Amino acid sequence: MPSVSSLYRAIQRELGAWYDAHHRPLPWRQAVSAYHVLLSEIILQQTRVEQGIGYYHRFVEAFPRVEDLAGATEDEVLLLWQGLGYYSRGRNLRRAAQIIVSDYGGELPHTPEELSRLPGVGPYTRGAILSFAYDLPYPTVDGNVYRVLSRLFALTDPIDTTAGQRVYWALAEALLDRAHPSRHNQGLIELGALICLPRRPLCVECPVGDYCEARQRGIQEQLPVKQGRTEVRPRYMYYFLVRLQTEGETSCLIRRREGRDIWHGLYEYPLIESGETPLSVEELCETKEFTQLLGGLRSPSFHPTPLATQTHRLSHRLIQASLYLIDCAGLAGATDYLVIPEGEQTSYAFPVLIQRLREKIR
Repeated sequence: MPSVSSLYRAIQRELGAWYDAHHRPLPWRQAVSAYHVLLSEIILQQTRVEQGIGYYHRFVEAFPRVEDLAGATEDEVLLLWQGLGYYSRGRNLRRAAQIIVSDYGGELPHTPEELSRLPGVGPYTRGAILSFAYDLPYPTVDGNVYRVLSRLFALTDPIDTTAGQRVYWALAEALLDRAHPSRHNQGLIELGALICLPRRPLCVECPVGDYCEARQRGIQEQLPVKQGRTEVRPRYMYYFLVRLQTEGETSCLIRRREGRDIWHGLYEYPLIESGETPLSVEELCETKEFTQLLGGLRSPSFHPTPLATQTHRLSHRLIQASLYLIDCAGLAGATDYLVIPEGEQTSYAFPVLIQRLREKIR
């Protein structure tokens, strides 16, 4: 039975050699800078690499330096972010860039304490920047690493509990190859992405398979353990494409979402929500919001059959959305909505849900 220290050294050695030979040539690995690591890691939170690469290239093209991102408007950032979801990430990325420029002269900090000041930079992203960009000996644990460590050491501590996460972070710290922290951390992540898959892991191809306790016990696919699942509840949303025919031009009404709800800062059509209870067309027309909407229009004509419907899954909600058409001759007075040419909607950042509704009526 090898000692713990010799076991860790063997894993470090095999993992590092495998990573050198088999890692993917991802763009943020080609010319490593702390800014590019920050960009890639914020984009890849809650996003698959295959989807994130295109967004990464677009952000680098639009904002090649952190100063460029810091000087962008929120609308410019959210328009590029459109489709990635979890839009607070885009807003946090812009605010972090502003702090980096104003407080650190455009260079990302080198310490965990200073990196913690940046919005959106949690323990994982902090460790990624310190190790990937600066090759400093700090661990980092994402979903891939949780999976690899849980199987490698047959851990049953739930990964979705604070106590369980402390166990995994402590193990990642102990296992860290301090001579090559960037290669080691990226190797663990790459192993989870390419070999130690959630289902049907490729154990025969695993460079550290000989040391894997879960494989020896035949319990790979039972790990990692999660304590429980989030209850997904319905949410009913009724949108209205209000078409205004004025001076030979077709316009529509949009507004920016405010408050602390989903999609803060994005644009949407006039909306009526009914919570977790669906409304019939008759019930929808009897709401105060519908009466107020029609009262602000000249000669409105409501079409009671939806132009499109769409189901949209969030982590804790299943949104059932419908899009209705209202034609009118113009506004009956002042409005809180923006009136924009219908053809200019692509200049505004909308949630993916509305984009999909729009695609169905083209």
